[in-house]
Amino acid sequence: MNTENKKYNLLERKPYILAILISLVLVAWMASGQGTESKPESKKESEEQKIPKVEVTRLQPEQITRAVQLYGRTEPERVLQLSSEIEGRVEKILVDEGSVVEKGQVIIELALEDKKEQLQYAETIVKQRKLEYLGAQKLAKEGLQYESKLVEAQAAWESAKATVKFYQTMIEKSIIRAPFAGVLNDRQVEVGNFVRKGDVFFQLVDLDPLLVHADITEKHIASLTEDNEVKVTLVDGSVVEGSIRYIASLSTAGTNTFPIEVAIANPNQKMKAGISTELDIQYNPEYAIKVSPAVMALDKDGNLGVKTVKNDVVVFTPIDLIKAENDGVWLGGFEGETDVITLGQGFVRPGDKVITQVKSL
Repeated sequence: MNTENKKYNLLERKPYILAILISLVLVAWMASGQGTESKPESKKESEEQKIPKVEVTRLQPEQITRAVQLYGRTEPERVLQLSSEIEGRVEKILVDEGSVVEKGQVIIELALEDKKEQLQYAETIVKQRKLEYLGAQKLAKEGLQYESKLVEAQAAWESAKATVKFYQTMIEKSIIRAPFAGVLNDRQVEVGNFVRKGDVFFQLVDLDPLLVHADITEKHIASLTEDNEVKVTLVDGSVVEGSIRYIASLSTAGTNTFPIEVAIANPNQKMKAGISTELDIQYNPEYAIKVSPAVMALDKDGNLGVKTVKNDVVVFTPIDLIKAENDGVWLGGFEGETDVITLGQGFVRPGDKVITQVKSL
């Protein structure tokens, strides 16, 4: 019996073998079909795995006031060396060093010596010269005296009046008054000292208003006006209101900054000059988002900014710092709802397509 007949007889005697063979063929065929159909799906999953996933925080811009911080130093409105206009001996010092004085207040009196007596004598001479002039005038009208005598009498009368004025001025200048309100510093005389013209008694410092001089950059000068609100923080932590009094129209050579002057009301002259201060200049309100400095990143050119997602694409926006606070910074330049990448920004670049997951606030 040949081989083929042997196989046929075997299948007849054991039909289950044929069933097993058919089952194996069917399983193999089905498996090959499933593998062919799943291929496109595996490719799709692979492509999705290549798109990076990032976490974003959805922020709505809020209206915030832009503020610029500057540093300055308080200075007096004016400083005067209070000095003598005449010679004399210091008779009285009526105000102590460090005291606040009002305008016109008497500070020092010089000894008058015989100035009052000299004034009285000069006033008597004035009366005499006046009578002489009136007499000469009457005689001149009657033709009994030359015109030159009348002019001479008038000159004598005017000279006598000038002498009176001289002694009145000497007496006035013997009383030293404050030309403006301020604080007396640096006393340089004592009672009994003899002073000459130009000798200094005190330094008089006007601290109302108190001034703060600072420099602002060319970036912020364009929108700065005298109407901008200013908060001034002193070295002791106290905060007072200030007003911009002067804005330079020419920048400082070498720095391209513009000097400005801020005035602080100081009616009691208690705030001192020469103190470090911080100026907080308020601008008009504008819209901004608040983020943590940790979400900031650098672009390929080294610019600092934040990465956002728009239409599933990464966008880089350079920072426009409006205001800094303890828990974050306010950045301008964003309109409408903004998705800021808060996790994964270091692994994506501007222009990359990403899958976003919104983080709830």
